[in-house]
Amino acid sequence: MSTRQPSCTIIFEPFGRRVTVPAGTTLFQAALSKGILLRSDCGEKGTCGKCLVIVDLPEHLAPRTEQEEKLLKKKGPDHRLSCQARVLEGPLQVTVPENLIPGNEVFGKTGVKGPFSVNPAVRRFPLAAADIKAAAGKDILSQTEKICRAAAAKFSHNIRFSARHPLAQLSDPDMYDKDLTVVCQDDGAVTEVYKGLHPTGLGLAFDIGTTTIAAYLCDMAEGKILTAKAMVNPQRRYGEDVISRIAAASADADHLSAQQHLAVGAMNHLIDKCLETVGKDTAVIDRITIVGNTTMQHLIAGFNPHTLGMAPYLPVLQKGLATTAADLGLNVFPAVPVYIFPVVSGFLGGDILAGCLGDQAHIHDERTLIIDIGTNGELLLSTGTKIWATSCATGPALEGAQISSGMRAATGAVSRVRVDRGTIVHETINNAPAVGICGSGVIDILAAMRKTGIIRENGTFDPKKDGVTCDEKGFGRAFTLPGTNIRFLLKDVRQVQLAKAALYVGIELLLKRAGVHEVERTVLTGAFGARFDWKNARDIGMLPRNICKNKMIAAENLAGTGAVMALLNKTHQEEIQILSRQVHFLDLASEPGFVDRFSAATRFPSLDSHWP
Repeated sequence: MSTRQPSCTIIFEPFGRRVTVPAGTTLFQAALSKGILLRSDCGEKGTCGKCLVIVDLPEHLAPRTEQEEKLLKKKGPDHRLSCQARVLEGPLQVTVPENLIPGNEVFGKTGVKGPFSVNPAVRRFPLAAADIKAAAGKDILSQTEKICRAAAAKFSHNIRFSARHPLAQLSDPDMYDKDLTVVCQDDGAVTEVYKGLHPTGLGLAFDIGTTTIAAYLCDMAEGKILTAKAMVNPQRRYGEDVISRIAAASADADHLSAQQHLAVGAMNHLIDKCLETVGKDTAVIDRITIVGNTTMQHLIAGFNPHTLGMAPYLPVLQKGLATTAADLGLNVFPAVPVYIFPVVSGFLGGDILAGCLGDQAHIHDERTLIIDIGTNGELLLSTGTKIWATSCATGPALEGAQISSGMRAATGAVSRVRVDRGTIVHETINNAPAVGICGSGVIDILAAMRKTGIIRENGTFDPKKDGVTCDEKGFGRAFTLPGTNIRFLLKDVRQVQLAKAALYVGIELLLKRAGVHEVERTVLTGAFGARFDWKNARDIGMLPRNICKNKMIAAENLAGTGAVMALLNKTHQEEIQILSRQVHFLDLASEPGFVDRFSAATRFPSLDSHWP
């Protein structure tokens, strides 16, 4: 007897896509099967509410789950969480609210500037047919021997053929007695042979963030960035934070493979877009570097990150990884070498090392604190004699995730909030109607609510203030941003309190362990870190006052800068390998008094601390 489930037809709007799936499939998975990626900040656990959809025939779905009842108790039966709602029969029309449709629009990440010093670990040797013939003279030599002689005679460089791939290329009849370009690595090994004279080689540097992936296409000879592209990391379907992605990969090997393929697919898309912009093809790519947090680097390499999710949170590999494009599945020539940065610990990855390289903090005379705030907070302190680093579990709240009206920095996101003559006003990205609030707006709105007394020191709302919504007991539960429908809930305040306390205590303890009271330079980086108002961050107790007394520097993407530097100059790659072994890692949770400090830091500073 057949146990096959009946098929159900679903139409997803506003996409206009029809999909047929077996009964019992969640709406989220049904959408995914048709290439529609819905938001899921919690990784399909039903806790974030960001995958909300509206259905025309709720009776065609299984009853609400416990999670749905909890989050949607004030909404009608036609409102469902797509990751929880299972279809029982068709037809069914599902509408995704406009403000919850995820897009690939990205702001930040691509503002890295040059030029950079050049000393690449790869070189191109264009050899005319006449050069190759002349090098042989009257000797009877193989093709490889003639080419090696020609390279030595014309460029004073010893090269060698040892890999099968370039030999197979050279064996092509169309390559015989022709102008050739030989691509050679620093050790003299030939990795590619092209027909024709192509003296200019390009390289790609990638910054793989939890939220965003950025690519920088560089001229390896001129030391400049030709173009840069960025997009949302498609791994977000497994959750907005690294913990969710670690858990998914650990639970199911298929999820590990899927996350690797999603990230590599995004990288290949960016490669195509970069090359299309400059009018080149993949034959020009000679080398690739990759930086990211430890989890992202593990997933890209195809390493299961399960050890990062349990004490003592150790990476599979700490030193840099030299691999090839073919090993990762990148759509360039198979033998193109790929270098993935070393990491410091389970939650301090190549991105913070690249940030240090990009700023050159380790060689500055001034004590420098680098703060990279994303879905994880990473801190690096260079005192002039030692380098200290730690990570703090800020979580994705500071980037808008886990906030009820939170979103990425995209069109319509509230990105700035300020108090003007006693009134709270806001700005949105591209001046579009407000549809949500991104990370910089989250910090600003908390500072504005504190400045106007809407939020008390303990994080509760003052029920007497305009815009505050109270429950039946008169307890403040939400604040509506004037001129919008955006509500900032009490639970949102709690999320920010936890995140800002983690960062504050991380900085405080890092300086204490290093024996430093204040620093001459504080560098704020990351697509989010470089864009928020540090004064507002200080005023809500997110940044200690003593680090805000001297130079405050916003650097949009130091991780990308470091990735480009290592791509273009082999000395920097060697530098980063040495640097990774010099960092003193601080485990915050094991520091005496951490819990008490953290608890105290969840409170907001008194109004008298900064405001008259």
